Amino acid sequence: MDPLKGIERAFTTHVGPDAVERLMATVTPLPVILIAGDQLTGKSTQARMLAGHFSGVCRSVGGLFREAAARRGISVAEQARRLLTERGIDVEIDYATCRWIGGAGLDGSMAVIEGRQPGWLGGFMASLGKENMARLYFRCSRREQAVRFLKRELGNDAGRLARDTLPPGEPETLAALAEAVAALKLEGAADVAAQLRDNTRRDDDDRQRYLELYGFDYRDPAGYDLIIDTDGKQPPDVRDEILRQLAQLEPLWATL
Repeated sequence: MDPLKGIERAFTTHVGPDAVERLMATVTPLPVILIAGDQLTGKSTQARMLAGHFSGVCRSVGGLFREAAARRGISVAEQARRLLTERGIDVEIDYATCRWIGGAGLDGSMAVIEGRQPGWLGGFMASLGKENMARLYFRCSRREQAVRFLKRELGNDAGRLARDTLPPGEPETLAALAEAVAALKLEGAADVAAQLRDNTRRDDDDRQRYLELYGFDYRDPAGYDLIIDTDGKQPPDVRDEILRQLAQLEPLWATL
């Protein structure tokens, strides 16, 4: 399936016959940085840092997802489960993301938008005339994701222990990684391992859903201008790397 045609068809079906024309009306010269990738790759942290650096605004697709769940009176987890079989609400969230990419309702010198899918949706908006855009994909190893998750859920000491004691290199399977996490001598490690499995399943579910609905794999590097590996790097170092690479994307980012 051609992703541009797949996105257009989904928007026309679920949002309305004039959905694409309404998106074209949102297009402004506002510069946007679009950050995509799996969970725990550093998207949110870098979105905030980059927006601060450029005195811009930061928007998260996850916020749209949470707002949609609240309107329906269900939990975020329940909404995620329903998206495995329902269509409509996910397309509406993606449509709202495209409006942001176009510049609708965003003030400031620029905007940074992060989530699973903004990069490929940015390609669709480019086909409608959107310019001044940089599409970034963040990636890191499963081991690094586990370390970051333990740090977030159980604190810095847990993160340091995981970094020092989890088997080096990329695990062959998620099950092997989860087993190693559960074996850490930490209270709550088993629960964190279970949550890590759930996170990875949600990433895989979202990847499959976008592929079936629109025809793109959000992990496909063809949809991005820059691929950023955040493995083992501190946030300021990642930010500086991004700024160096953005400066090479003429003519826009070198002049911001």
